[in-house]
Amino acid sequence: MPTTFSKKIKYRFWDSSGSLLLALLVLALRAASPRLFVLIARGWGTVWGTLGFYLMKRYRQRVLDNLSLAFEGEKGPEEKTKFVKEVFFNFVLMPLETIYTAADPFGEFMKGIKIIGREYLDAALTKGNGVIALGSHLGAFTVLGTRLAMEGYPFNIIINAENFPKVWKRLEYYQRGHGQKPYSPKPPAASIKKSLNCLRRNEILYLIADEQQIIGGLPVPFFGKTAYTPPGPAIFSLRTGAPILPMFIIRERGTPKTLFIGPPVEIERTYDEKKDTELLTARFTKAIEDSIRQYPEQWPWLNRRWKQPYQEREPKEDN
Repeated sequence: MPTTFSKKIKYRFWDSSGSLLLALLVLALRAASPRLFVLIARGWGTVWGTLGFYLMKRYRQRVLDNLSLAFEGEKGPEEKTKFVKEVFFNFVLMPLETIYTAADPFGEFMKGIKIIGREYLDAALTKGNGVIALGSHLGAFTVLGTRLAMEGYPFNIIINAENFPKVWKRLEYYQRGHGQKPYSPKPPAASIKKSLNCLRRNEILYLIADEQQIIGGLPVPFFGKTAYTPPGPAIFSLRTGAPILPMFIIRERGTPKTLFIGPPVEIERTYDEKKDTELLTARFTKAIEDSIRQYPEQWPWLNRRWKQPYQEREPKEDN
C-alpha cells in the first residue's frame, strides 16, 4: 500500500511539473523561427543523443539486441555502434518536435514538410468509408496529424493519458488548436465507438501498430521472426471498409522533411473473419517493416517487439 501511494505521489509531481514545463517551453519556442529551430534541434539531438548513448547502458544494449535480431549477420560491431548513436539522436528529437509544433502558431515549420503520395489519400477518401492512417514510431511520427490537419483533412488520434493526465490534457489542447481530434482509448467501448464513428464520417483515424502486444495481439512475421501485433487497423478496416494507408514522416539531418503516404494495404478477402484479420495484420506489419528497412536509424528499437507470451513448462511424466 505505501509503495502504491508513493508511486501516485511521484506520478502527480512529475505530471504537474511536466505540464508546467511543457507550457513554458511552448512559450519560449514561439520566438524561434523555423531556421533557428533546425539549429536548436540538431544541437539538442547531438547533446542528448550522445548522453543517452553513453549513460543509458540498459537501453543501448536493448537497441543492439533488437538490431542483432532484425539484421542478423548484416552489420559489423563498428557499424552497429554508429547505427545506435544515430538511433539515440533521432529518438531524443521526438519531444522537441512535438513541443515546437505546438509553439508554431502559423504553421511555418509544418509547411516545410512536403507530402508524397497524397493522391492515395484523396482517392481513398472518395470512397466515403474513411481512412486508417497506419502509423509507427518511425521518424517524426508525432507531427504527422498536425501536417495533414493543416491541409484540411479531419484527423483523429488515440492518446493514452493514463499516467500523466495533466501533460496530455495540455498537449491535447495544442493538438485541437491545430485541427486534430484526440481521444482516450479508455473506456474501450467508448473509444471503439468514436473510432467507428469518425470512419463513418469519412475522416482519418491514426493508429500506431508497431509495438509488442501479447494480450490480444496476433503472432505475425516481423523481420523474419514472430511478433505479437495489435490487430486494430485490420479489425476496423474489415468492419468499415476503410482502406489502410501507411504514413510516416522522415527526417533529413534531424529535420522533418517528407510525409510519405503509401498505397492501400490490401488482401484478397476470404470472408472468414479470423483468417482475414490475421492476413491483413500480417500484410500491414510487412508494410511497416518495409518502411523501417528504408530508414532503420529513425525507428527507436527500444520496444521488446519479439517478446513471446509466458508459457508454463509441461509437467514431467513419471517413469
